[in-house]
Amino acid sequence: MKFDLKNLKMLLFSKKALPLMALLLVTGTLGAIRWASLRDEAVYIPQNQSPAVAAGAENPDRLAEAAGSSGDFFKDFRAQRERARQDEIELLNSIVERENAPIDSVREADKRKVALTQFYEQERGIEKMLIAKGFEDAAAFIQEGSVTIIVRSEKLSELDNDKILEVALRESKQDAANIKIIPVA
Repeated sequence: MKFDLKNLKMLLFSKKALPLMALLLVTGTLGAIRWASLRDEAVYIPQNQSPAVAAGAENPDRLAEAAGSSGDFFKDFRAQRERARQDEIELLNSIVERENAPIDSVREADKRKVALTQFYEQERGIEKMLIAKGFEDAAAFIQEGSVTIIVRSEKLSELDNDKILEVALRESKQDAANIKIIPVA
C-alpha cells in the first residue's frame, strides 16, 4: 500500500482510528497538564519570601494565582489543587462515558482516577499529620514521582525537616529524593 496524503487522511480519519486519535489527544492533554504542574513546582521560594512575591518576580500572572482570592495562601492553594483535579476527573469521566470508547482507554482513565484519589488521600493525610505535629498550616501536592510540601514557617530547623520528611515518606510512599519541602512565612 502506497502512503500518500490521500491514504494518510483516510487512515487517520477512519472509524477505527478515531478512538485512538481521541486517546492520543487526551493523553497529550493530561501530559501537558502534568508538565505544567511540574514546571510550576520547580519554582524556588527563598525562606524569607512569600510564594506570592516569588511568583510575581517571575511572572505577574502567577502573583495573582499565588495570592488567590481569599488572601490565605494555603486555603487558595488547596482550592486551586481541587479545581485542577476536578477538571482532570471530568475529562477522564468523559472518556469512560463515551459511547463505543475503546476498552483500553476506559481502563487507563479508570486507573488514572484511582491514582488521583490516592494522591488526594495522601495529600490530606500529610497535611493533617503535619498540623498534628505542631506546624501552623501545611499543603501538599502529589503526583507520580513528585511530592511538594509547603508549611507555614519562617524557617525550618533540621528537626522540622526530618519530621516533615518522615510524614511525607510514610504517607506518599515515594523516595526522599522526590520530596520538596518549602517553608512559607
